[in-house]
Amino acid sequence: MKPTTLYIILFFVMIAVHFGLWEWLKIGFDLVFFRYYIFLTLLFVMVITVLSIIKNQFPQYIGFGFLGLVMVKMAALFIAMGQLELSTVPNYKLHFAIPYLVSLILETLFAVKLIQFQDASAAEKDEKNQETTSL
Repeated sequence: MKPTTLYIILFFVMIAVHFGLWEWLKIGFDLVFFRYYIFLTLLFVMVITVLSIIKNQFPQYIGFGFLGLVMVKMAALFIAMGQLELSTVPNYKLHFAIPYLVSLILETLFAVKLIQFQDASAAEKDEKNQETTSL
């Protein structure tokens, strides 16, 4: 299984668990959180996709790309927060923060895997170059 697929599956499991708890507690506001989940999913997929593109085009800038994408994601969520009407939900900051932080952790783990893969590839390339030049 590809790491990208694993992180996307974990993201949807997180959404299912959070939504299941929400329904079990019978708090309501399902439409508000459904729109929030959709928006958060779009942002999550955008970050994963852009990081994969950066890995292919400019692998040495994965970390910088990740930092920039996290800032864009945070800004987009705060801008859209009024449109999503999250403030109408009781304890909305808690329910806003948990899915956001879990998605941020998954994105961070994905970026770390990409950086580790890049470092391993660079190390192998250096070893091959050293062997070739020493012969």
